[in-house]
Amino acid sequence: MNRVFQKNGYLSKIIPSYEFRNEQYVMADFILERLYEAENGIIEAGTGTGKTLAYLIPSILYCLENDRKIAVSTETKTLQKQLVDKDIPIVKEIFNKYFNVDFSYSLCLGSSNYPCRMRFEAILHSGRIHARDLKKIKKISSLFNSNKIFTNFDVNLPGFLWNEIKREGDSCNAYKCRFAAVCGYQMARKEWSQSHLLIMNHYLFFSNIAAGKTYLPKCDLVIFDEAHSIEDIAASQIGFNLGYGDLLEIFNRFMGDKKQHLLVSIIRNDTLRSRCLESIQEIVKTINSFYADVRELIPAEKNYIRIKEPIPFGNSLVDMLKEYMTLMAEAGDGIDDDNSLRIDFDIARGKLFAYLENLALFVYQHNENYVYWIEREPETLHGDLYLRGQPVDISEVFNREVVRSFDSSMFVSATLAIDGDFSYIIKRLGIEHHKTLLLESSFDYKAQVVLYVAKDIADPGNNEYNEQASTVAAEIISKLKGNCLMLFTSYKTLRDVRNIIGKLIDFTIYSQDLLVATDAVDRYVKDNNTVLMGTHSFWQGLDLYGDLVRGVIMMKLPFSVPESPPVEAKMERLTAAGENPFYGYQIPEAVIRFKQGFGRLIRSSTDRGIVAILDSRIVKKQYGKFFLKSIPECNIVYSLQELMDAYFF
Repeated sequence: MNRVFQKNGYLSKIIPSYEFRNEQYVMADFILERLYEAENGIIEAGTGTGKTLAYLIPSILYCLENDRKIAVSTETKTLQKQLVDKDIPIVKEIFNKYFNVDFSYSLCLGSSNYPCRMRFEAILHSGRIHARDLKKIKKISSLFNSNKIFTNFDVNLPGFLWNEIKREGDSCNAYKCRFAAVCGYQMARKEWSQSHLLIMNHYLFFSNIAAGKTYLPKCDLVIFDEAHSIEDIAASQIGFNLGYGDLLEIFNRFMGDKKQHLLVSIIRNDTLRSRCLESIQEIVKTINSFYADVRELIPAEKNYIRIKEPIPFGNSLVDMLKEYMTLMAEAGDGIDDDNSLRIDFDIARGKLFAYLENLALFVYQHNENYVYWIEREPETLHGDLYLRGQPVDISEVFNREVVRSFDSSMFVSATLAIDGDFSYIIKRLGIEHHKTLLLESSFDYKAQVVLYVAKDIADPGNNEYNEQASTVAAEIISKLKGNCLMLFTSYKTLRDVRNIIGKLIDFTIYSQDLLVATDAVDRYVKDNNTVLMGTHSFWQGLDLYGDLVRGVIMMKLPFSVPESPPVEAKMERLTAAGENPFYGYQIPEAVIRFKQGFGRLIRSSTDRGIVAILDSRIVKKQYGKFFLKSIPECNIVYSLQELMDAYFF
């Protein structure tokens, strides 16, 4: 590691702008030692450490020397792509040039990101292609004929068209498919099995666990980048989310329209076909009745409600769906395999089976470790309904399926420790046989950041808060001439504050309540001297370098909503165990998110700016010290005049 990372080491020969960072070298050495000791490692490394190379180089070296396979899991597809496009080429050059060895790697995506040749051919012969899409269809035909692996990232298709040709795991029968030998998905899986390094995201990693580890090849080691988000993503992927519209859509595929019974029409047996149609009509009535009753359970003033008892009126729907699945199995035996709609028939049947399994979990609530709740979309008049369920505590399943299933697991993030202590993440994930490493950022925060704490502002629970906080934020934005990121904990506060600030400043506002998050960020980046407003997803993973962000304004300390069903269930579990849920869960969660928000400002050694905390609780409440002690030491001021004097010195 010393030969790679030292001042005149291998990296300095590959990267012209390379700067030696002792933290990066220490982290790489620490990881290599953990791998050889078959231990787990938990590493908090501040922004600017160079974490990616610090974990890629030692882990790949270890795998090549010991014939091991490694999985790198990060939070988003964007970060996956960054690894493939930016970091791995550097690592490959070092290994080729200085170690005289090479390694193979694969980008792993969910199966719906791959096209199905059988479905594509079926849609070609069905005549369902619009003339405007012919050019795109020709491009896909060309890609198929090249016999190369391609995904939805490689084609610019409208969502509805991709949905018609994407792979559906529930329907795939590779043994009978005449395109199996040239199937891009199957070729990708073969490539995965032969690669030294697999790059995936947390969603796919935990979906594989939920599917009984049947999707991805077995790996010996795993590195979690952005490990702070593991618990929430794992719980959501292991759990379920059943939409009212999703169930109706499944039966719409079977039933078709009044002119043509789309999927049921391919059942050759007249008696079976009639029974299916009669059954569908009764089921759709029962679905509408069931969800109408479900809707009545949600209070008018809320968009969700936790369900703590089994739902008695769901029994009939579950029983009817079970009977229909038996009917489908009988009907499916009489459908020709070469029928162009056979694939869609199997897809719909597979989706219904998965829906039924999870619906039964929700209705009967047999799993005591699950929290169940109902959500509705708030933006429409009636809103689609969703039945949701997920584990309250994932530590047991995580310990079994991850910690004890890999030789070593590495957990890497800029935000894992609470006041230098890793016990919170260790307990939540059930991590054993571990060593920890806490590395400070190499940035000079005292010189680069002025932290403004609005100690005289109204408490966030006060009716005057929005007006006062908006006035302060508007003054900061005006002084900085825009290029400010405002972070919120709720859409309601965001909307209220946006309406107030819009009248106080002359700068364009790109807000997450009016635009899709990615669109808001893209417009902000392309424009000059503007304001970007966002909620939860903007607190982390947003990389805006240089002058793109001169100020980060946190409206409130990022506490989770205590009435949220998953949060409420976790707090109840801690209370039952004799622990304080506020200090045992809410404070640690908020501190980690706070650290993520603070980290949006300084992304390089040349960045400089302001972080403003418009929540007086950080100095008025006893728990405020946990937040201030969690961030790097910087210049703290308590008035706008002090802020301007310190920043514009």
